[in-house]
Order: sequence, then structure tokens, then C-alpha cells
Amino acid sequence: MCFVCFIACQLIAFVVNVPFVLANLITWDDAISGPFGAVAGILLMMGVYKWWFRPEFEGMLKGNLPLGFLLGMIELIYVLITVAASYFTGALNGIKPLTMMIVGTSLMGGMGEEFAFRGVLSATMLRQWKDQNKFRTIALISGIVFGLVHAGNLISGANPFNTLLQVADSIGIGVFFAAVYMRTGTILPCMFYHTVHDIIPIAVSSQVSEKGLITGGATDWSDGLNLVLSIVLMNLGHKGLREEYREDRRYILFSNLPGVLVGDHFTQVSCAKCPEYRDNGPRRVP
Repeated sequence: MCFVCFIACQLIAFVVNVPFVLANLITWDDAISGPFGAVAGILLMMGVYKWWFRPEFEGMLKGNLPLGFLLGMIELIYVLITVAASYFTGALNGIKPLTMMIVGTSLMGGMGEEFAFRGVLSATMLRQWKDQNKFRTIALISGIVFGLVHAGNLISGANPFNTLLQVADSIGIGVFFAAVYMRTGTILPCMFYHTVHDIIPIAVSSQVSEKGLITGGATDWSDGLNLVLSIVLMNLGHKGLREEYREDRRYILFSNLPGVLVGDHFTQVSCAKCPEYRDNGPRRVP
């Protein structure tokens, strides 16, 4: 389902971007990843997903935003450290102009991938399992799928070895973002920091193309540092979903009845189609 939603986002983005291409605001190369269509396509699919699974699903935007942006600062620190390492290895070549291609690629990656691999994939698994003890397993699966998808960059001409490193890095980042989403109940911080994560290397690195492909062939100590830091991120995300933190978190867990577990209570929802809800009321997940 996550792949279907991501492809749907791209198709909608293309349709929305066509008028901007005809008006010479963007080129045909930007038709899929242009920022106008990228944002419109993702927001539309988020609305469709919420509508499809109503009333059990309250959406991906509600939750503890301050906590989400605070936790996301850890990932931002990771990005800044890796950029600094690239500077010392001579991989930076100044700041590129922020073209529509760069902005659109970053938005489609940051917003689209978070929607697909955290919002859709994680929420779908939560709906199927309905088990708080599966949170860390869900985060790991989300990260692994997210990482393996980046292997597809080989088809577009990315450097094979660096793509392998990117897959490993993406698994760690994916687990961390999944943990942030499940811990806070909102996907907005994940989208924001993922977009920043994409736009900074594209804008400053000589080894990353405007389409986000790693083209550099040489490896150095900074690549090993990236791998170590991504493992640290994965470990932090794994620890952040430990059982002892459960009482202090806001969750997007689905119950057997039409209520969403948020913190220590179920939200009250109207469900005329569910007599068992009217008879028994909302129940906590054991």
C-alpha cells in the first residue's frame, strides 16, 4: 500500500505541475518533482487515506508537535555533522542555487516518503497487529523497507557502493523517524526534518545531483561516520519505544473498536455503524 500511495502522489504531482510547465514556471524535467504538485499530491493522498479508514484513523497531523520537533533535532544534528565531515574531506563545492528541481526533489522525498513509509506503512501495520509490544518491530520494518527502496537509485545511474551505504544509512534514519511518529502521533516533524535532510546535501555536496542521486565514486572516512551515526539514530529510535516510556507517549495505535489510543485515553468518535461501540463504549488496549 505504501508504494501505491507514493506512486499516486507522483502522478497527482505531475498533473498539478503541467500548468506550471506550460506557463514556463518549471521545466518538464521538474514535472514530477515540482514543488507545487509535490505538496498538492501528498496532501491530497493524506486526506484520501484518512477518509478511507475513518472513523478509526484520526489522521497523521494531530499529536504532540513540540515533542516531535524536539526529537527531530537529533536527526538535524546528524545531518549537520555529516555535512561538516564532507567539508573536511573536500566534498563540498559551495551552495548550489535552489532550483525548482532541488526544492521539488527534497519535498517529494521528505513529505512523500514519510507519508508512504511512516504514515501509511506504520499505521497499516498498527491496524493489523493492535499490539503495543510490536512498536519496535514496526519501526524496524518501516526502516528496512525504506532503506531497500533507495537501492532503486542504481537504475538511475547512482554509484553502486555509495548506494549500498545509502541503503544502510536510510534504514537507521527510517527506524528513527518511525519511532518519532509513533511516539508523538504526528508525522509533520518527520516530514520537516526529512526535507531538510535531503535539501542540505543536494545543495552543498558535489557528490549529490539535483535529483538526489549520489554520483561520487570515492569513499572516505566520512562515509564510515555516516554509517556509525545512522546506527546511533536507529538505536535511539529503538530505545525511545521501550515499554517504560509508554505512559508518557501519545500513540496512534488502533483499537478493536473505533477509538484511537492517544496518551492514556481513547478519543470519543461517533460511529452509528458500530453497535458494539455504543453498547460497550471505548476500551483501553491491554
